[in-house]
Amino acid sequence: MPNNTTLTAETITTAQIKALRAEAEAAGDRAQVDLCDLALAAHETADAQGGDLIGPDGAIWTRTEAREACADAINAGQG
Repeated sequence: MPNNTTLTAETITTAQIKALRAEAEAAGDRAQVDLCDLALAAHETADAQGGDLIGPDGAIWTRTEAREACADAINAGQG
């Protein structure tokens, strides 16, 4: 039975992001791993060293944007 709950940046859990990261790492999907790392960042706009959160595309991301991208990836896999 499929899960019809649509995840968002607000509803995705840390556990779900960590599971997605593990799956992406096992599949060799470096871009998704990087997005998951941003989604797990302690600060909304800075990494542990105080620098910008740089996504796999080279752009500056926020933690919320990365969480939304992770939610979208999980939602896409539920079909």
